[in-house]
Amino acid sequence: MNKMELLAPAGDLHRGKIALDFGADAIYFGGKQYSLRARASNFDNAHLHEMVNYAHTHNKKAYLVTNIVCHNHLLTGFNDFLQEVIKTPPDAFLCTDPAILRKIQKLFPQAVIHVSTQQSVTNSKSALFWKRNGASRIVTAREVSLEEIKMMVAHLQGAIEIEMFVHGAVCISYSGRCMLSSNMCLRDANNGGCAQSCRWASELIKNQTSLSYTFTMSAKDMCLINYLDLIKHAGINAIKIEGRMKSEHYIATIVNAYHKILSEEFRQEYIDDVLTAANRDIGIAWFKGAPTKHEMLDHEIPKNVNQLFAMVIDQKINEDTYQVSSRNYFKLGDTFQVLGKNLSHIETVKLISIIDDHNLPINVVNKPMSKCIVKINKKLNLQPLDMLRIKVEK
Repeated sequence: MNKMELLAPAGDLHRGKIALDFGADAIYFGGKQYSLRARASNFDNAHLHEMVNYAHTHNKKAYLVTNIVCHNHLLTGFNDFLQEVIKTPPDAFLCTDPAILRKIQKLFPQAVIHVSTQQSVTNSKSALFWKRNGASRIVTAREVSLEEIKMMVAHLQGAIEIEMFVHGAVCISYSGRCMLSSNMCLRDANNGGCAQSCRWASELIKNQTSLSYTFTMSAKDMCLINYLDLIKHAGINAIKIEGRMKSEHYIATIVNAYHKILSEEFRQEYIDDVLTAANRDIGIAWFKGAPTKHEMLDHEIPKNVNQLFAMVIDQKINEDTYQVSSRNYFKLGDTFQVLGKNLSHIETVKLISIIDDHNLPINVVNKPMSKCIVKINKKLNLQPLDMLRIKVEK
């Protein structure tokens, strides 16, 4: 059985490095143009090249997202954009619009093409259509079950690779083809501007009198971490985590958990970690077939207990003393969980000293992004980008 690729989101260079360092085999990322996550930080040209080089240095892959639905006026700048991109070419281009796909093939014939979930591929005939048009991989629509994907795998017999989403946001519209945001606030979801209007709480009104019924079209997030064994045996080539808008801590937590479980390490601990990271109610979307309204819609939002307090910048002196960059308030004597990419499980540590950037001992760190040196009560050999998170109550 071939190894299944774990693909993670990169909203910017920093989060891309975190995703790769915490176990992703590949990242997908967007430039400042032609990507469906316009509100993510995304990559300017210099960072785009740096991201690809970083991935390749670590023997991993970087896929560029060019998945908008492209109106005529947007096509005019694409040639210049692509000419800049291919100075350090990504491992694949993720496309929705056939016009974008054709332009890439014409200007960069050796390009590897992956077809986005926005194309709603739900059957093997559709997958073969994209194969004939130069694609080497399709990302299935979220609206297919595992049994349907297994049927596709059987019919395709390896003709084209299959990638599926396993974690993250689910759109209430079919494969993200939505006009709510555009109609309600002039932000086009199909060109990267989604305002997530479906997630707003709406009130039913009749004759200008408010009825006692409030509703939302917000879908539960997908979480398939409990089903990875089934997915691994289905013949799927790659699994994908959604979240180019998510925080550095969320990316580290989710990628680390999926990586560890795929490696069959400390299974329940990491499943629990994923559940605490949720900022919406979670479900399994279409994994077992068409969901009911209760299974699909988000009515109860769980409390997100995952908090990032500091990120390791460098090791100092020995394996219990580190320079860190703060993210939240903490003080001497606090106890934290440690999320470390090279740790075999989640450790708990206590702060026994804090030194500020003037080399003076302090009791409290209360400014975000400030640098200090902390000593903990264990020797863990932490690495840059490892995290002190979730304050543990005494």
